[in-house]
Amino acid sequence: MKTKKISALAAGVAALLVLGACGSSSSDGGSGGGGDSAKAEAAKAKVEEAKAIPGTDDLGSPIDVSSLKGKTIYSIPIDSKAEFYSVGEKAMKKVAAEAGIKFVTFPSDGTQTSFQQGIQQAINAKAGAIMLNGPLAETLGPQIDAAKKAGIPVIPLHLSDSEGEGTPGLEYEAFAPFNQAARLFTQYAIANLKGDPVHALVIQSSETGPSAGMVKTIQDTLKSEGPSGSKTTVMNVPVAQWSTQIQGQVQSALLKDPKINAVLPIYDNMALYAVPGIKQAAPNRDIKVYSFNGTPAILKMVKDGSVAVNVAENPDWVSYVNLDVAFRAMLGEDPIKGETGPLRLIDASNVDETGNPPQSGKGFGDEYPDAFLKLWGLK
Repeated sequence: MKTKKISALAAGVAALLVLGACGSSSSDGGSGGGGDSAKAEAAKAKVEEAKAIPGTDDLGSPIDVSSLKGKTIYSIPIDSKAEFYSVGEKAMKKVAAEAGIKFVTFPSDGTQTSFQQGIQQAINAKAGAIMLNGPLAETLGPQIDAAKKAGIPVIPLHLSDSEGEGTPGLEYEAFAPFNQAARLFTQYAIANLKGDPVHALVIQSSETGPSAGMVKTIQDTLKSEGPSGSKTTVMNVPVAQWSTQIQGQVQSALLKDPKINAVLPIYDNMALYAVPGIKQAAPNRDIKVYSFNGTPAILKMVKDGSVAVNVAENPDWVSYVNLDVAFRAMLGEDPIKGETGPLRLIDASNVDETGNPPQSGKGFGDEYPDAFLKLWGLK
């Protein structure tokens, strides 16, 4: 697998979001019906390849970070107390320390005022780079302009898809493999259904940045690679309503359409509420869940069989990627297009490699830390 850098964050993106209305729509992925085992076999070959531990042979061109020793990086998480962000911030601080760089997490509280204050504090401290770990760049235009004027690069993290163009007006960005993940878990559904048309219930949160692209990728994959007659029914549930709305809406959708044979939540935490809905509405139908993130609680559901596959990313590897982007920005090196961390497809065949119980990031090998240190001239 190429790691020119590929990657919940449902939970991470969630804090950014504005509530939207629940809804659903339906889309055909082709005409006709019947099985298509050839397409299922083709999809199976692709997902089997994605089960491998990612390699470290395509991390980008080497850079010498020795001149950055003693400099400071400021990171502004969307909420410094939220577990998803606090874990990532600690991981980045540890990586930065290996390069002799001070890493400061601004104690933001999720408000625009705190984001603005964080950027101003970084400017006053003459930081070498500012990371936006959750806050949206488009909402901080004047502050980003001030940072640019002070010669400080501003770097969004894990918000734009690695196959897209990124945030307008910003040269450096750490991306995430949202669409690649959606393609993989859709291909897994095609393979798992062994040539039968895939009647997918897709659960999205339309107010999250990656949502539209992921839904389109699912539909395009079913249209181009799925058996004839495959289709999607798209259900929209705002993040803040997952715990109260997903189970009931899944039940309603399954009762309304007895042909639904796959549930595809674009973020894996949705599965916590989708699986009970499946059990209530269709206890005698073999309906599996296919999703993305690698959250330990959902990997446990892969173990028990209620989730067929989780396309996982490694938060620790992502921390190295984030710092690589920052180092290149501070050195004035060319950015790596679509730089992101890798994905690994986790199903019943390899889920034990993620730990017992599963642990975040485990199952990605142990080569990448030294590979990045060598890339940076630190080993």
